[in-house]
Amino acid sequence: MQIVTDQYSFAAKPLELSFQGKSLSSGTGFIWRAEGKAFLITNWHIVTGIDPRTGRHLANHGGEPDTVSVQFDPVGAPFGMGRPIPLPLRDAEGVPLWLEHSAVRGIDVVALPLPEMPDVALYPINEMDDDPMLVAIGTDAFILGYPFGNAASTFPIWKRASIASEPHVSIDGQPCFYVDTASRPGMSGSPVILRSWGGFQTDKGGMVAGPGAATRFIGVYSGRIVAKDQLQAQLGVVWRAEVVDRIITTGCPGSMTAQVATWPHSA
Repeated sequence: MQIVTDQYSFAAKPLELSFQGKSLSSGTGFIWRAEGKAFLITNWHIVTGIDPRTGRHLANHGGEPDTVSVQFDPVGAPFGMGRPIPLPLRDAEGVPLWLEHSAVRGIDVVALPLPEMPDVALYPINEMDDDPMLVAIGTDAFILGYPFGNAASTFPIWKRASIASEPHVSIDGQPCFYVDTASRPGMSGSPVILRSWGGFQTDKGGMVAGPGAATRFIGVYSGRIVAKDQLQAQLGVVWRAEVVDRIITTGCPGSMTAQVATWPHSA
């Protein structure tokens, strides 16, 4: 029996955030490559430890990370056999090294430029198969992340979700949409994809039939909307895929100051 690992299982990276060597939190990220440069994509609240809507610290300890450690594997080595590589989030003066969206305030996505690392396998998600699948309300999607760090599995957990709001209609002026899912802490910053087996409807109105899987990257997960109790709707926020390319091509220097947004609080 042939065993094949899905190429998108290589995309998500477990992240550990720390300050002066002290562990603070965990999350998920993924790699994007453009014009020969590689970037780590994750959430603003992951790299700052701050709620982008309220400006308050997310954890009781009030820690703000200065380092993110990313699991990278040497070229040719089995996946998960590498070691976490620490990457600074700020320079010696405390100035953030990441890029943010320059046109719309409050977008909870950042791109951290990576140093040259010719000996490690990056697996950029934008270099994987990407099909012109229709992105529509009610469609099943998958959030690829690490709800328990990488302790539970070397590969990310594929958490099923369904698109719960019109994905092309902005929410309070923000380029995001809702998904219906009961995700867990640690999945913030995860890539979100559509996946179909045996055919799909295209975004031009046609149909593509045939064996095999079709996949489309559709955005960056930003966490659940905080509900008053567990019986309320389990909704999460996904920032549309277009945000990533916009940040990398025209992004502005990062900031530790919350850009107050109107979209619901997530965690």
